[in-house]
Amino acid sequence: MEFNNRRRGRLYRSTGGNNYWHESSYRGNSLRTYRGHLRPRNECRNRDSGDLVVYFVLFSFCMLAMNSENLPHETGPRVDEPFPTSKCETLLPECECDDYDEIAGLFCHNVSNFHAFTKILEDGSLFENGTTYEITLSGSRILPRQFVKGLIIYRLYIDDPHTEGLEEGAFDGVLRLRRFHVRISSITEIPDFRPARNSLRNINLDNSILTSVDGDYLKNLTLLETVSFVNNSIRYVAPDAFQGCENLLIFDMSDNLLQFLPPNLFDPWKKLKKAVLSKNRLIHVNQLFAVTHPQFIYLDNNNLTDLDSVLHRNMSSVETVQLSNNPFSKVTVNSFNGKLSKTRFLYLDHCQIREFNVNHFVSLHSLSTLDLSYNLIEKIVNQQITFGNNVELDFTGNKIKEFNAELPYNVKHVYLNKNLMTTVGRTLQFSQMAQVSLADNRIQSLDYEEFRGVHGIVMLDLQGNVINSIERETFTSIRKELVYLDLSRNRIRRLNGCVQSLSLLTSLNLTDNHIEGFERGEFRGLNELTDLYLQGNRIKTLGYEVYGLNRLKYLVISHNKIRTIKADQLPLSLQYVYVEGNPLQCDCQILSFLQHLNSTKNLKTDVPPCNPSNNTSPVPPAQCPDGCQCFCTNSAGDHYISVDCSAIGLTQLPPLFAAANASTPAEHNSTSVVIFLPRNLAENAFFSENAPFVIQDVVKGLDFSYNNLQSVEDARFPKGTKHLFLGQNIIRQPPTSILYALEELNSVTLSGNPWVCDCGTSGFKRWILSHSEFILDVNETRCGPDDQDSSGLANRAIWTLSDIDLCPTDVEVYVSIILGVLSFFLVAAAAMIAWTRYEINIKVWLYAHGVTWVKERDIDRDKLFDAFISFSYKDQNLVIPELINVIQKKAPSVRLCLHYRDFLPGNLIEENIIKAVELSKRTVLILSRNFLESEWCMFEFKAAHVQALKDRVHRIIIIRLGDLPKESEMPKEIQMYLKSTTYLTWGDKYFWNNLLYCLPTSSSPLPKTVDVNGVKQKYPVLV
Repeated sequence: MEFNNRRRGRLYRSTGGNNYWHESSYRGNSLRTYRGHLRPRNECRNRDSGDLVVYFVLFSFCMLAMNSENLPHETGPRVDEPFPTSKCETLLPECECDDYDEIAGLFCHNVSNFHAFTKILEDGSLFENGTTYEITLSGSRILPRQFVKGLIIYRLYIDDPHTEGLEEGAFDGVLRLRRFHVRISSITEIPDFRPARNSLRNINLDNSILTSVDGDYLKNLTLLETVSFVNNSIRYVAPDAFQGCENLLIFDMSDNLLQFLPPNLFDPWKKLKKAVLSKNRLIHVNQLFAVTHPQFIYLDNNNLTDLDSVLHRNMSSVETVQLSNNPFSKVTVNSFNGKLSKTRFLYLDHCQIREFNVNHFVSLHSLSTLDLSYNLIEKIVNQQITFGNNVELDFTGNKIKEFNAELPYNVKHVYLNKNLMTTVGRTLQFSQMAQVSLADNRIQSLDYEEFRGVHGIVMLDLQGNVINSIERETFTSIRKELVYLDLSRNRIRRLNGCVQSLSLLTSLNLTDNHIEGFERGEFRGLNELTDLYLQGNRIKTLGYEVYGLNRLKYLVISHNKIRTIKADQLPLSLQYVYVEGNPLQCDCQILSFLQHLNSTKNLKTDVPPCNPSNNTSPVPPAQCPDGCQCFCTNSAGDHYISVDCSAIGLTQLPPLFAAANASTPAEHNSTSVVIFLPRNLAENAFFSENAPFVIQDVVKGLDFSYNNLQSVEDARFPKGTKHLFLGQNIIRQPPTSILYALEELNSVTLSGNPWVCDCGTSGFKRWILSHSEFILDVNETRCGPDDQDSSGLANRAIWTLSDIDLCPTDVEVYVSIILGVLSFFLVAAAAMIAWTRYEINIKVWLYAHGVTWVKERDIDRDKLFDAFISFSYKDQNLVIPELINVIQKKAPSVRLCLHYRDFLPGNLIEENIIKAVELSKRTVLILSRNFLESEWCMFEFKAAHVQALKDRVHRIIIIRLGDLPKESEMPKEIQMYLKSTTYLTWGDKYFWNNLLYCLPTSSSPLPKTVDVNGVKQKYPVLV
């Protein structure tokens, strides 16, 4: 069952005929030509130059065979008669008939009677005798004996997975059979081809279930040139299976289960050009190529491990060797040297090679491609590439971290993609390569030194790295040679002018970076640039840097953050611009771009911009009011829609600008309007849509002049209105509040209205005076006819009127009001002066007399310290480190007054103590036996007690320390405090929480200096 499973998974994989002459089966596009996804491009493929020779040989053989005397009867239908298609399909109902000029083509399915079938073709009732056929058969399980008797067949196809075999003698009686080709079948045994030995040249028995090649059915086929048993399950080939087949050119047994072949199998085939043994299980090839040296050898996807034993000395005719996907672990000096002197293509990719040594390839002078991609090479250092001729080196997919090799003129292409390089380093210095690829590494930056002395680079691929910075002069040495530069999929934020003056550059790819914009002159000097790829960046505005690219044809700015495009940002040479994935705003700013699209056949876009379906606004946009004209306006770079409703006989404002109410439709409350730009399909038929371009923008221009409007007091004009023309109506009441609300106005007309001039017109006049520079008709804005409130003001310019003119009043009223106001301010000023000078005294007096809104913090506001620590010097070894230092650490904002630091030297101790108590918000007494025995400590207690009585504030915090005498033995003042206030005990569980809660804090630490009688002094000091 194994071979059935293999076959079913690989159907229709035949190489067929001479397909293996095309190296593209194994090697696609060795130049790695960049394939743009934006438009089709021709993909060029390198073919082995030897292919041309082989093509010529095969063509010569075919022409000789077609015209040789051996096939005198191979003629087609008579040229003077039309091809009898109808008659053919009538006589042969299982077949479709076609004319191949000199060959009759038959596609036959489920032929039930092959005897009748061959008789019709043989007896001349359909085609004349000697006609050459190409027959394709399907639907027949077994092909019977003599099923092509008496026929001349150029090619016989079998194309049916249900065909299981051919009977013995199937080809008996055939006149000529040139090619036998099985595309797919379930054939398990090789047919007997001996009856066709004098004509058979090609056997292709592919995608079937052969398990072995043996017996006599392939012997002595002297004209046989091609053998193909691709995608079978062949495990064994007999040594004499092809005895007598000395003219073989192509031998293909790829995609089978071979572990070995007879060592001398190829020896008789002196003309063999191509041996294809790919995708087998070969462990060794012994002496397979010892005598015969095919031009093309394919041994890829096998289990070969000994590279030295594969090839032999002086194989000078070998041009291509394909050894990919074998578990080779090393290359030695004996692997290729002295063996492949003229080989041009050597493929060792997807192996397990860990080292590259130039000495292993030193004699391969003709080598043009060496593929070592996807191996395990980690570094290439101190190497000089001396082999090859215009050689292409492919190290893609290794683990190279360091590449330091001398690359002379004979190296033209180097591919280092998908390695672990973090810097270009000395990889390229002083080289002359045409193509370099360092894609998908870990390179972080590029600088001038890495390209110093480099010449000849035409294509440079650096995509897929982590480049975030490029020096301005990086590409200076190749500025007149570089044609293609790929910096896509990096982390570039700024180009820093690095691509300037690359005068031959035609393609620049910056896709998927972090670019937000370009500096001025970023693309200066790119005279040949035709393709610019900027998609997937963070560009918000295109700017004008692209405009100078006079040969640019393709601009890709998809998937950025561009909101608008202007026509003058794009060069005239541009043919395609790709904008999909940008948040384009279809507003007046983009109008010039749409007009440009509408007026040219040259410029195309990838998606139709500004379609009706593009509008995603939650509120439907308003339409232009009936009778009005709406158009885009550009005023000093500000783009918006202007609505012109002038001279259309309006007696009231359009609903769009009337005051909103519950019954007004949502679109009538909108401040934006939609306008339509018809598509010029005659010029731009790139898209099938014929709907107009849709532009939606805010309304900032209003023209209601030369109408019959009587009032605009309830108008709802857009807040950002720039120009408002209300002239030549019959409006009487000035819209003062509306005008003040429109803060962005810069152009207004008001003349030609009979404005009311009375007390309420003062605000209107002041607005006119403060905005006269943009009122176009300020001198013509005049009062209307006289009435009882505006007698004598008719036809006077409003801005010339005084407030008295507009609203005459009693001057004495103004004087009384002014005197009253002045008196009030004088009294208030006197009170403020007294409060400022005696604030503390006033607050203390008020607090002492029960005015509770005067707080303790008001009295303590000017106190310098938060707490004065009073303790006996005998307790200082405990108090200083365990209390004072801890307070300063836990609560650094608490200002402590300490006698050993802050008492002023030279002053009396009593004065220092009194000052310390006065300048401190609290006095903390460390009550111990030593404290009670100290005269100065008791003095400090009494001073604090006096200050507390004076301020009527509890200012003493007592901390009991150690073993104290009985309360009856303490001074009476101390006894009173211990009985009437809560004290703290040193060592209690919540001692620190309670102490820190009791201590007041300041918003800032102690100042470094203080003013003492006008003199700045440093601490310690008590003022």
